[in-house]
Amino acid sequence: MKKSNPFSILTQLLRFTNFACALAALVMVAACAQVNSYFKTTRSSLPVETIDSSGGKVAGARAFESSDRLYVSGHIQKSFGRHIPYAAHVDVQLVGMTGKVVAEKQDDIDLWHSATGCVRSGPISYVASFPISEARQSAKIVVRYHLDGHSS
Repeated sequence: MKKSNPFSILTQLLRFTNFACALAALVMVAACAQVNSYFKTTRSSLPVETIDSSGGKVAGARAFESSDRLYVSGHIQKSFGRHIPYAAHVDVQLVGMTGKVVAEKQDDIDLWHSATGCVRSGPISYVASFPISEARQSAKIVVRYHLDGHSS
């Protein structure tokens, strides 16, 4: 009767593990490529106008388009020593050539950090999205930061 070599079993196990890891990496790369093509975005050609408040300013405003959506995002930098009230929000408007608002979204300013349950100390993000058909009717994007309640 032939004894099995423990090193040969270990070698076979390592080969199988390496094969499984390589296969998993290949599947992940293929999945990421598929997701990237699905969510592929390009910078929008629409200009972004920002309107600040006495309590802070709109910073890093940018617009990106996918095949079916326009995304507008950025963050609010609060003024030194100022408190951001709970009613604070951002209005994101798509404005047409005549100055008429084509579409509008409001995004509440999320003061609470989900992991710590504490008030955020750094910049506070916002995001809004619109159907690409509304973006095609627009001449510019206006992002307005409000300290008070919603306007509509």
